Amino acid sequence: MTGRYTLKPKQKAGRLVDSIHETRIDPASKDAFRALAAAQGLSMRAALAQLVEQHVVIRERFQLLCPRPWGGATTGERVRYAATLPAFEVAPDVGLALLIDANRAGVRLTEAVRQLVWRCVEAGG
Repeated sequence: MTGRYTLKPKQKAGRLVDSIHETRIDPASKDAFRALAAAQGLSMRAALAQLVEQHVVIRERFQLLCPRPWGGATTGERVRYAATLPAFEVAPDVGLALLIDANRAGVRLTEAVRQLVWRCVEAGG
């Protein structure tokens, strides 16, 4: 006798991506990064994911609570994080590498993302 034709619930596959939550940043940095992303034909989410993937290759150390390099550090003012970078998704190994590097530097994941954006803006792309 053959088996019965029955429906089974779809098996959930393991998570194939890690989410990096929204990050607060200063408006000037967000605008500069958005312009760089648009010049390359990328959305902000795609550009952020690509930036984090590049970090996994380069692995430049993060600094402990680094203020925006061209703003409040020179004027003595506190930098205002009034803008928000969107949430984005990366591969689990990429997200884990970013988290490990942030922990080694003693900063939060949001500060690590801020520093990556600042490095990209300073490099001009």
